[in-house]
Amino acid sequence: MSAREIHVVIVGVSVAGIKVAKTLATFSKSGGYPNLRITLIDRNAYHYHALGAPRSIVDKEFGKKLIFPLSTLLTSHEVDPYSPKHQFIQGELTSVTANTVSLSDGQTVSFDYLVLATGSRNKLPANLRSQSIAEAQEEAARMFDNIAQAQSILIVGGGAVGVEMAGEIGHAYPDKTVTLVHSAGRLLPLNFKPALSDGVVSKLKRVGVTVYLNEKVSIPTGTTFDCSIRPLTLYGASGREYTSDLQILATGTQLHTEYMETLESALGTSLRDSRGGIKVNGYLQLDSPKFTNIFVPGDVNNLPAGAKFALKAAEQGASVAQNLIALIKAPETGRPAVLKPWDGSLMSMILVPIGRNLGVFQGMGMTLGHSWWGDVMARNMKGKDYFLSQKEKDFPIRKTF
Repeated sequence: MSAREIHVVIVGVSVAGIKVAKTLATFSKSGGYPNLRITLIDRNAYHYHALGAPRSIVDKEFGKKLIFPLSTLLTSHEVDPYSPKHQFIQGELTSVTANTVSLSDGQTVSFDYLVLATGSRNKLPANLRSQSIAEAQEEAARMFDNIAQAQSILIVGGGAVGVEMAGEIGHAYPDKTVTLVHSAGRLLPLNFKPALSDGVVSKLKRVGVTVYLNEKVSIPTGTTFDCSIRPLTLYGASGREYTSDLQILATGTQLHTEYMETLESALGTSLRDSRGGIKVNGYLQLDSPKFTNIFVPGDVNNLPAGAKFALKAAEQGASVAQNLIALIKAPETGRPAVLKPWDGSLMSMILVPIGRNLGVFQGMGMTLGHSWWGDVMARNMKGKDYFLSQKEKDFPIRKTF
């Protein structure tokens, strides 16, 4: 048993961060390293199961279940729950040095190992803006109410999230006018087969959604998208007018990695790519030999788009956790830690529910777009609850709101 004090700080408690935290906490509790403690830091008091957002905008009770308190994430992993060693701090990361992180409220937290898993931010309603649990619940309920009241809804962006939202609204509200506009010639990420997009277009039409492809919508500067009721006319490059009383922007994500500037200044070199993605090596460590104790899994790193899926974030989190364990164990063995690179595999499988009954699937050598088998796979594997039941296993202790 090692008596060493070891402190791991994890900033960003979403898919990758949760995987690292749970794995390390289990390792600590199992014995051998009783003085390994974990500090979780996140700008929000809760984890939002964003995969379920498309269903939440048409099912208020389901939406309530997507918000999980972070303060209890590691409670069941404490050796002594009455004297916890792990902690959660709600705060916004502002800067990183070789062995400390600073938060917007002035706190400074030191670390032996750091995991930067701050992810990316989607636009409403694929994410929430509120930072407290109560306000997040109110925000989710307000979006549901606005969707219910709107008569015409425009969705700009035909990736998986845009398609799922259009399908859920079309299925739940057959009398509404729902329009999906996408700038590319086919829906879904381009690393998936064209036949999948053809099936999506066909099935969206079956739930009453009108789809326009190869159409870039011009969005006036300063236009906000907060899922509120607001009559608005937007114009496509074709000259077509899109008039609606509620608009959803489902295009891309944003990275907020300004906190790297302090470290970059100290090094005199950039540690981020042009998008703001933090550069990593094959072990998902910060791409600098001076900071082998800093790991960066998930959407916030500079890996390609095919690695920016929840499943891949979880895989990266698992890889980081195992490499951290190897580093933690190394001093007791007297040998250098042997790290294993993440396999680097990109997403080749996708499930896209379209309402409660339809959907498409690609994976295991199959492309099920038009086929009813695509409906069965998407409905049974994802469409039942958007993997909420799996997420609930990460939070066995959960407050009642």
